[in-house]
Amino acid sequence: MKRVLLCALLIGWSTMASAVVYKWVDAQGKVQYGDNPPDGVHAEVVELLGTHAARSTSNSVVTSNGDRPAATPPSDTKKAVEKDVAQARDKQCADAQDRYKKLIEGRRLYKTGDNGERQYLTSDEIDSERLNAKHDVDEICNSAT
Repeated sequence: MKRVLLCALLIGWSTMASAVVYKWVDAQGKVQYGDNPPDGVHAEVVELLGTHAARSTSNSVVTSNGDRPAATPPSDTKKAVEKDVAQARDKQCADAQDRYKKLIEGRRLYKTGDNGERQYLTSDEIDSERLNAKHDVDEICNSAT
């Protein structure tokens, strides 16, 4: 019984902790808190205990349906993402070229079976794997996106 009660309390707490709370100043100058600010009021998101949301340096206006206007990412962030994508593409290209090279230079090629034993490939299977590997190299290394 205690475990069920504890589990219910933890579930209830987690849903409350994940709720979004807004802070705004009303017409009388009093600070108000709530999950939906009134229409046309300048409101900011309150960081709650246990949340790890990034803090915004500027307060943003919340629209009447509770959405925030779309923000454009800073150019530094965009450049960092483009760099990460380029690095991932280069690694995928290098892996595909390495696989193709091994299939071209290898003598007795095999795949590992379900039970961990080597299953040597026939000439037709090797040719098929080489064609697939070459196609992968061409597709990955020569793609513009």
